[in-house]
Amino acid sequence: MRILRIAPALAALALGGCATLFGEHYGSEENLKLGEVGHFGTERITPINVDEDSRCPVGTKCIWAGTVRLKVDVYPNTVDHAYFVTLGQPAAVEGGTLLLEQVSPQRTSTGQIPPNHYTFTLRYTPAAGR
Repeated sequence: MRILRIAPALAALALGGCATLFGEHYGSEENLKLGEVGHFGTERITPINVDEDSRCPVGTKCIWAGTVRLKVDVYPNTVDHAYFVTLGQPAAVEGGTLLLEQVSPQRTSTGQIPPNHYTFTLRYTPAAGR
């Protein structure tokens, strides 16, 4: 009887590893600050500049939630390419797709966020066959 109880648990553990085993490079994610280099397989991605931060400040009511637009440099094989990515919108970049998933800290009504305080969660998904 004990073996029958353990078998489903072992099967769940084995199947749970499939996502990592088969998708290790699929959708790699890193938290980066401006100027930091993220390593996504052969691509290196660096957030360069916050072009726009129009998010609604915490504790206020806005008609529009706003967004963040970030300039990034993508370095595949030592070639430099600059791209703009917008919060929550996948963007085609060199060799794949880049998604700006999250930006912190949240905006407040007291003023602008100093550039060195930003942290960006970026997810890079390589194109098929890479």
